[in-house]
Amino acid sequence: MNHNKSTKRKPYIDYDYENYYDNRFNQEDLDIKKLLDKNLIGVQYCSKTIQSGNQFEIEIYPLFSKKEMDKFNPSKKPTRLAQKSLNDRNARKHFIRLINNNFNKDDYVMHLTYSNENLPPTIEAAEKEVYKFIRKINYRRKKLGLKNAKWIYVTEHDPNKKIRIHHHLIIEKGLDRKLMKDLWMLGTRIKVEELEPDEDGLTGLATYLSKDPKGKKRWKGSKWLKKPIERKSYTVFSKKKIKNMISNEMLVSQYLNANYKSKKYVKHEIRYNKVNRMYYIYARMINKKVNERRTI
Repeated sequence: MNHNKSTKRKPYIDYDYENYYDNRFNQEDLDIKKLLDKNLIGVQYCSKTIQSGNQFEIEIYPLFSKKEMDKFNPSKKPTRLAQKSLNDRNARKHFIRLINNNFNKDDYVMHLTYSNENLPPTIEAAEKEVYKFIRKINYRRKKLGLKNAKWIYVTEHDPNKKIRIHHHLIIEKGLDRKLMKDLWMLGTRIKVEELEPDEDGLTGLATYLSKDPKGKKRWKGSKWLKKPIERKSYTVFSKKKIKNMISNEMLVSQYLNANYKSKKYVKHEIRYNKVNRMYYIYARMINKKVNERRTI
């Protein structure tokens, strides 16, 4: 049965659920205790999973019809600063997922700088230099019978903090590391490093690279980057289980490990909306190694 079809169910609408559930959950909050005691967990919940490489995320959030959304909609729109913060968070999350889903051990991260005489006057001019560099790489790859490389890069520049224009480029393996370094001829302080994923995949590196970079665009990537695999289910966690997880956070890892047997729990957080009195649960898991998947 395809649970994504909505022909026989209430027409739920998409909404920015992360923006709605902006209060950190506190089990000692008396209002929350009253809510749980009355079993007012609310409407239908959706469980959305996102697989990015070995990283597996779960987002559990309420579903609303348009009428319900109008009822629960906050009376005040988010401030410009709050909206920017949300946009930044979503862009950073998408960036991290793309890196985890497309790059792995032995791919490269390159830190590209400019000498004084080659320093571009604008971000746009610097981006053109990166594209020229990538074309050089793909030309060499073609000679070796390789397809064009997958890549993603961040440009950083902040004249107020005296940060010169530079780039961090993650690119697919295939060429010799020294050759890659020699192809960039616009600066001398060039680093080419092999990626070294840990238990969190490349999340640490991706988080570092996505730290509020300055420029016209936050990051750019090749067209053939694979998108993370997203799935939705409306039956994985019942309202009772959701109530149990909120009442006792120790149960979150227990339920997740039981439901996703090929994954291993890492962490979670629960957030709360004081307007509609409902909850958002976010959790992160990782793929188990083959020898960890054996059941007793």
